[in-house]
Amino acid sequence: MDIEAAPHPQAVSERALRVRAVRNSALWAAAGDALGWITELSRGAAGVSHRAGVSEVTEPVNWQRIIGGRSGVRVDLPAGTYSDDTQLRLAVCRSIRGDGSFDAETFAKIEVTVWPTYALGGGLGTKAAATNLGKRSVNWFSNFFEVSGQSYVKGGGNGAAMRIQPHVWNSLSTTDEMLVSVLQDSLVTHGHPHGFCGALFHALCLSYVFVHQKLPGVEDWNGFVVRFSDVPRLIAYDPQLAAFWLSTWEAQSGASLQAAMLQMQDEAIQDVRAVDKLLQGSGAKAYRDILDSIGCLTPKFRGSGFKTALAAAALARLCAKEMPQHALILAANELDSDTDTIATMAGALLGALSSDEPRWAIQDKEYIAHEAERLALISLGEPQDSFDYPDLGRWTAPARQTASVGRIEGKIAIAGLGFLAPLGEEYRTSDAVWQWFSLPFGQSILAKRRANEIGELAPSQMPGPRQPAPQRTTRAVPREREAQTSLPLDSVVSRPVEAKRGPESRQSAIAARDTLDAWTDAVIQSDFDDLTLGRLLNRCIERSSSIDSAVAFAAIVAKAKLARMRRRR
Repeated sequence: MDIEAAPHPQAVSERALRVRAVRNSALWAAAGDALGWITELSRGAAGVSHRAGVSEVTEPVNWQRIIGGRSGVRVDLPAGTYSDDTQLRLAVCRSIRGDGSFDAETFAKIEVTVWPTYALGGGLGTKAAATNLGKRSVNWFSNFFEVSGQSYVKGGGNGAAMRIQPHVWNSLSTTDEMLVSVLQDSLVTHGHPHGFCGALFHALCLSYVFVHQKLPGVEDWNGFVVRFSDVPRLIAYDPQLAAFWLSTWEAQSGASLQAAMLQMQDEAIQDVRAVDKLLQGSGAKAYRDILDSIGCLTPKFRGSGFKTALAAAALARLCAKEMPQHALILAANELDSDTDTIATMAGALLGALSSDEPRWAIQDKEYIAHEAERLALISLGEPQDSFDYPDLGRWTAPARQTASVGRIEGKIAIAGLGFLAPLGEEYRTSDAVWQWFSLPFGQSILAKRRANEIGELAPSQMPGPRQPAPQRTTRAVPREREAQTSLPLDSVVSRPVEAKRGPESRQSAIAARDTLDAWTDAVIQSDFDDLTLGRLLNRCIERSSSIDSAVAFAAIVAKAKLARMRRRR
């Protein structure tokens, strides 16, 4: 990927700086994940020593961990091995198309359902969400699961917040379109305000860094919290969220979304005030005091999406004058906290301002950098190629964790992602085997499969060759940077949606909204004429290439017709 091939010297400089900033944000995020995962839930310094041979980590090292729960196996993990934070972040990267649009459907139904086969870590809520998405009747916007004590509307963990950086890397400013993508991503797995508002908060912090070339301060954080009240308006931009998700969420939550956002604002502002009083300190004590003040050292709030995002923003400010690794080392050695997720989010913030990439070992460093550079170039209006997922119409989600790995024409593969090349030894239990593999696009995974006979995968479960870059967007230069990203506490600004990619962006949520509005209006005005309904449903299928959009269109029409029928009785 040549970052020097632009025609004008000034454009070359701005282009190169953008690519470097996004690349370093991605690499430092992965570095924080790799370091913090060594110490995550380690039961004190003795636990860290048992895993890694040292009581305190200052850089990634070779270590060991039990994978697969209590009945799993102890595996050797090379220095720089990352966890679910980076795994799911890369899944989001692949789900962003070459024109910059986020394909929530393939992310949810393919990436998330296959991920448990190679997951390293991962919260119970995200795993429950993945299991439920395997059902044919569940869509990305209707994943209201109740599984093994886990509930969608109570899912306030940081599993969404830690993976949404790609949406920021893919955008030059804090636009409604970017925030809608963050919500689409988050709401696939997390339905509690702590979960999806934490994702929004981290996205706003990271976007501020790219726009202003500095870390946001307390007043900026307060402004980001105020924007939580924009969530109902942002939800309205997506037809599936507006038509299906909202009413179900409000029914199951027992509150209106607007009221929930006001309550979330009040809680978040109290947390920001608590942190503000402690930011004048320094070092490990100040950081621990901050974590303690907002509950991040307790089991109840250790993994909270919002509190974790705030803790990462505060850690970045505490270490603003240091090299990024200083913050990551602090995060990784605060053993009562969520070490890897705070470190990965702080790494993303500080990395965006760093002129240097990490010198530590990082698993799949070249692939992480490649995906980051791809998104940076898309943000500059340069369309890129896309991952070619299997056809969702023929896709079958794996029924269990080991069902994703199988054989096609004698070669081993993982459904949805591609063929696998073995990299290392096998780790066996009585019924399962874990083994390191490399994927064709440069990622390595520790995948689980059945211990005995490996099943067959249908060719329809495999991806195709990467799709070439779409026609270049008509926007010849990047949008002017948005100057206002920090809002006063008594102001809520509603920003109009910007057309980001041009008319060829078939996945744009905003374009889909306008199209569905026009089609449903035409059907209603025709008094639900059979020919009009059939013609426009067919057009919806052709134009969107999305099962979910077709379902949304049909459901909106059905709801309108039923309402009219009730009025006529």
